[in-house]
Amino acid sequence: MRRALRRRAYPSARNRAAHASTAASPPGRSSTLPNTTDTGCDDVGAEDLPAMGRIGFIGAGNMAGAIMGCLAKEYEMMASRRSVNALRALEDQYDITTTTDNAELASSCDIVFICVKPQSAEGLMSELSGVDFSNKLVISILAGKRISFFTERLTNCTRVVRAMPNLGLLVEKGATAYAVSDACTPEDEYKAHILLNAGAYAVKVEEDEIDTITAVSGCGPAFISYFLKSLEDAAIRHGLGKEIAQKLLFQTVLGTCEYLRTSDLDYDGFISKVASKGGATRAGIDAGKREGVDEAISAMVDAAIGRARELGK
Repeated sequence: MRRALRRRAYPSARNRAAHASTAASPPGRSSTLPNTTDTGCDDVGAEDLPAMGRIGFIGAGNMAGAIMGCLAKEYEMMASRRSVNALRALEDQYDITTTTDNAELASSCDIVFICVKPQSAEGLMSELSGVDFSNKLVISILAGKRISFFTERLTNCTRVVRAMPNLGLLVEKGATAYAVSDACTPEDEYKAHILLNAGAYAVKVEEDEIDTITAVSGCGPAFISYFLKSLEDAAIRHGLGKEIAQKLLFQTVLGTCEYLRTSDLDYDGFISKVASKGGATRAGIDAGKREGVDEAISAMVDAAIGRARELGK
């Protein structure tokens, strides 16, 4: 299924710069332009922002949808996936072109986000075997799949960004780490940073760090939700109502994160500030240590890293 693009005016480079300036900034930084020191494009000004061309998303599931939601007002986009009903919903939501043909999308776009499940990656590479990627920038969000996976399988594909976003993008509070191939130009890096910084704190890292980041940041929202649910369940078990428990927990997390983000205290220092000797907090912390909470959290991270590496094989 393919539907003609409903024409609309796309912002100028200067307007895109204004949009970029509202993206989430790194902790401790002001919200001006994206953090150009992470991209190698320190001297790029608003008037020099590169044109993106058409941006395509192969696989338009939850994470791709979150990224698209942050970009929809600013850029011309196209999406592909197998579900015709899902594509129709995307057309209505974002006013974009859609197709069920992944090769058609890749041929039609200047920047190609690859957002399928890692288990489907080999099949996708076969579908895209006839597409020339020599003039395209590829951005992959596939857990475990290294940059070389794409450069070795796609025709003339050398400019690749490997990214790991998280679902904080749904409320424009995401965290995204990315690594780039050696063939990426400074302009490629800057384009990737602008796109990944929309609705998120984006930071460039070494590719060998991505699997760990997948476990800590990519999986982190689910891990944090798991911990919050355990706290909520315990509160309810002791007679607190669900609604008040949730509101107090959410505000507690927001306040704690903001304090840690802006203060000079590390985690242990903050714990000591709350957990006075002989008090309720210290009793709870000691119980957690006895019950192996530290080991359990470490095991969760280890398992996630291990699975990410398995998916990369």
